[in-house]
This record gives sequence, structure tokens and C-alpha cells, in this order.
Amino acid sequence: MKKILIISLLIAVGVFFFVGKFEGDNKLFAQVLPSNINEANEIKEIMIYEVNPTGKPKAISLTEKDDINKVLEASESMELKKGDEFVSTGYLVLFQGSKESYTMTVDKEGNLDMNDHEEHYEIKGKNELLHIIQAFKDKWEPMDEEER
Repeated sequence: MKKILIISLLIAVGVFFFVGKFEGDNKLFAQVLPSNINEANEIKEIMIYEVNPTGKPKAISLTEKDDINKVLEASESMELKKGDEFVSTGYLVLFQGSKESYTMTVDKEGNLDMNDHEEHYEIKGKNELLHIIQAFKDKWEPMDEEER
């Protein structure tokens, strides 16, 4: 009886460790943003560019606080897992703060690059960042040659 109890306990601990190991790698989008993107470095503008567009290149400039908050709030609870895919298509997102700027790239397959393509993540579940970017369809403007 003691052997069965000990074996069951060891199996339960092993399962919890195994499940915790895989679940523990996941982080929220808000947790992987650098600490300098906060109220001390208020975001004044978000510029979004198409990466490798199929047609004429387009961009969005979001300067209204409501639009900036929509992007941040929609994506802050996205669950991310460390990945290894380099994002070469999709959207380049530039957060222009009052003191510093920060860029990331997101694609429709659910991959996200941060920190100048040094950190790669997979978005688990719905890609809210892509969804909110595409929701601004009326704000896209064609880019001139000198803006590229």
C-alpha cells in the first residue's frame, strides 16, 4: 500500500512538473514589453508599416490616445511562447515614446519579433495585435518613395 502511494505521489509530482514546464514558458504580451514602455516613457505615436507588401507600400500613424490605447489594450493579454521563427512579412510596429522608441514585427501566422528581431515569440490563441492593426483599415495611407 505504501509503495502504491509513493509511486502515485511521484507520478503526480512528475506530471505537475512536466505540465508546469510547458505552461511556464508562456508569457503575456504586456510582460515581454520592455520596462521602459510605461508611463515614464509615454507612447506618443504608433507607426505601423507593411513588411514586404504585395502592392504599393502603406503605413498608419496613430497619434490619438484612444487609438494608441486600443492597440495596447487589445494585445496586452495575448499569450506568447518563445519561438524561433524570424518574421519577414506582416507589419512593423514602431512605438514612439516621449523618451525612447521600440519596434516589433508581427505576421498573420502568429509570429512576433521583438527587440530588433532578437526575441522571437509564437502567439498562442487569437492574434489580437494583428486583428487591431487590420481594424484601422480606414487609416492606411500610401507611402511615398522618400518615406521608405
